[in-house]
Amino acid sequence: MAVPEDQRPMAWRDVDPPTLTRLLESGLTPDEIGVLYERSASSVRAAAARWGLDCRALRARAVGLAVTHPTVAAQFVHVVDGAPLGYGPHDLLTGSAARCQWRCPVCATEWVTSVANRTRRQSGCPDCARRRGRDIARARPVKSSPLARTAPELATDFVSNLSRPDRDFSTTPSGSHDRILWRCLRGHEWRTTARQRVRHGTQCPTCLMGLWTSRLEYEVAELVHLATGLTVTVGARLPRADRAVDERVDLRVEEMGLLVDLDPSRWHRLPDAIERDTRKLKRLTSKSYVRIRPRRLGLLATGEGDSTQQVLLSSDDEKDPWQWSLGILQALSVVHRELEIRQPDMRERAAARARADSRWRRLRSAPRRRSLQTEHPSLAAEFVEVVDREGITPVDLAPSGDDRVLWRCRLCGHEWEARVANRTVLGTGCPPCSYRRGGALAARPRPADSFADRHPGLVEQFLENETNPGKTLSDLKPNSIDSCRWTCPYCARPWIATPHARHQRPSAGCRACSYERASRTRSRRTR
Repeated sequence: MAVPEDQRPMAWRDVDPPTLTRLLESGLTPDEIGVLYERSASSVRAAAARWGLDCRALRARAVGLAVTHPTVAAQFVHVVDGAPLGYGPHDLLTGSAARCQWRCPVCATEWVTSVANRTRRQSGCPDCARRRGRDIARARPVKSSPLARTAPELATDFVSNLSRPDRDFSTTPSGSHDRILWRCLRGHEWRTTARQRVRHGTQCPTCLMGLWTSRLEYEVAELVHLATGLTVTVGARLPRADRAVDERVDLRVEEMGLLVDLDPSRWHRLPDAIERDTRKLKRLTSKSYVRIRPRRLGLLATGEGDSTQQVLLSSDDEKDPWQWSLGILQALSVVHRELEIRQPDMRERAAARARADSRWRRLRSAPRRRSLQTEHPSLAAEFVEVVDREGITPVDLAPSGDDRVLWRCRLCGHEWEARVANRTVLGTGCPPCSYRRGGALAARPRPADSFADRHPGLVEQFLENETNPGKTLSDLKPNSIDSCRWTCPYCARPWIATPHARHQRPSAGCRACSYERASRTRSRRTR
């Protein structure tokens, strides 16, 4: 409400603190007051500050939060920042940026947001909003079929729906993003969405580690066998002349002796992978070998004469195993022109892929052929447990996996955490034992530089090493600080000194006779 004209001063000089207070409480802004008295808004604010008046708090008495939004004001608790902590709803304007704490009258949840968010954006309790969103999502019609109809083979792996506990295997949509807890036949548990499991065919990550094969290789092998009738082995190994480890190739056509490697862009596009593939292609130049590569990667630059061992896909669809099979069939037709190749129809290809998928599932559910137990039994003896993963044993771990494991040293009993690959690939071990081995190695003298080599005349005075029994002067450096027992060259009495002290003063003797020798020296000097 505006101030009546008969109660309003005629000139600015007649305005006092009570008058300015009434003007602001009526809802007028400093700009509007300045227009009435032909003053600038800054001069009005300066006068209010000089008299200790808060323009915004006084205006809020007429147009503030408590007047215009009483429902929101009833949820006010206190000011957090952006305004004086003692302000209430009657002191705050509706567009204030002050962050306040609010309490929901429905669920009693407290949250923090600004006044402007409550009044202008109509924001409310976040818990109630999430609950309303869940109710709307549950009421929304399901667009995809349930898991029981789309993927009935996953029924044995299904444990529970973590996102929607009210859904089970028969009601969870196969295309939903609900996070599901799965458990494989070997008891490993992992979490992924229903859509990820059905659409991409993901499997237990623990079982898949260290298999050295993929589903794509099994599908391509089955399709090549379907088109040619030849036997295709997945994950073949060849002996290497330069190393003790075997050469691994993805596929081998047994009757033709053709070795095949598949290079999907996901694993072979980085510079390190390109360099590794180039070295492997050069090693196998003399053999019947071919690499199938996507068009986006191109051929490997290995020099003249090697391009015949590389085939590019005819399509950019790398997810279709038939495109990879066509690359192998092209290589077979070049090497063996008399080979009969037939074109299977879509139904035969689907059946071949189903057989390959069955082989892949049996492989990943069977006991691991290569594990920490089989490849490194000595390290498996130090295994205690996998950090944050209960029930995992050395039989379940890949020999060069990334799992963090708690180990116990067989020698000193010390326990420490380290990744499996650090122990198997890098060869790390117990830290205290490593420190001791490093110290012993550092204390070992270099050839022709031991204490015995530097001071051969003192060897006959050495009796024993008390710090490290059994070590002689030939095993100690000249600056060693081991406590050793010597025979005094002057009085033949035993005494203890370090090799470092004898190295600094080779002619020194025991302390007992040093006083006598010093006394005789002083007597001679006096005479």
